[in-house]
Amino acid sequence: MERNLKLANYHTHCELDDGRGPLEEYVLKALSLRFEAIGFSCHAPNPHDSTWHLRHDKVEQYLETISRLRFTYGNRIEIYAGMELEYFSESDVLSGSEYADRLDYTIGSFHMLYHPKSGTYISIDNTREDYETLLNDNYSGDITAFVSDYFAIQETMMRHHKFSFLAHCDLIKKLNKDNRYFDPAEQWYMDASRHLIEVAADQHVRIEANTGGMARQAIPEMYPSASLLRIAAALDVPVVISSDAHKSAQLDYYFSQAIDEIIQAGYKQIDLLYHGLWTRQNLL
Repeated sequence: MERNLKLANYHTHCELDDGRGPLEEYVLKALSLRFEAIGFSCHAPNPHDSTWHLRHDKVEQYLETISRLRFTYGNRIEIYAGMELEYFSESDVLSGSEYADRLDYTIGSFHMLYHPKSGTYISIDNTREDYETLLNDNYSGDITAFVSDYFAIQETMMRHHKFSFLAHCDLIKKLNKDNRYFDPAEQWYMDASRHLIEVAADQHVRIEANTGGMARQAIPEMYPSASLLRIAAALDVPVVISSDAHKSAQLDYYFSQAIDEIIQAGYKQIDLLYHGLWTRQNLL
C-alpha cells in the first residue's frame, strides 16, 4: 500500500558511542532516504565503566557536531540532538538527565543491573553468560523473578522520571531465542509485560516500535512484540518508529513492514518530532 508519510528516525548511534560511522554519514543517508528528520541519541555518559556509552569528555564534540550539521543541512532535513539515558535502579538515577536542557529530546532506557557479587553493573542484553550470571546470582535462577523485576524497574523509571519515549520495552527477550529461558505465552509473562504497558498509559509515556534487534539479526521481531503492541494501541499509548541504527545503512530498516504491523496492531497514528514539536501523523 502506497503511503505518503513523513519518515524520521530518532534512535541512532554513531562512532562516539557503540555505533559505526560519523554523524554526517547518517545525515547524508537520511537525505538519500528522503527523511523529514533525523535525531541522534548516543548512549548518555554514566558514572559506571562502560565501553558503549558517550564519554563525558566527548559531549561537547557531540553537541557541536550536531549544531554544525544543522547549519550545513538544516534547510534540507530537520536534525535533532538527543541522548539515550540510562536508568540505574539501585540509585533511582536516570543518567544523562543533566544534559536534558541542552537536548531536543531524550530516550529512557534500561540495560544494566547491579551485580553485588562482583560489585559491577552487567548488561541484560549482551551475552548469554552475562544474562545467566544475573539470573543465577541475583535471582537464584528464578527466571520469573528476573523478568518480572526487569519490567517493574522500567515502571519505576516511568513513574519517577521524564523522557520523550521509552526504548525497546521488552529488551529482556533479546537472548531468549527459541524460548531458551522463558515462554512469552505463559500467563506470568503476559501479565508482567501488560502491566508495563498499562503503566506507560497511566504515565502518558510514548513507546517506540524498534526494529533494531532485527537489523542486527538478534531477534526475528520488533520491540515490542506484536501482542504488546496491540495492548499499547488499545490503551492509546503513543508510538514512534525507530531502527535503533548502529550503522547508517540501518536507518530505515524494516520501516515499511513495521508500519504495516503498527496498523495491524490497531494504531491509526504515529508520533513524529517535527518543527520542534511532537506531533501525530495519520497512518491511513
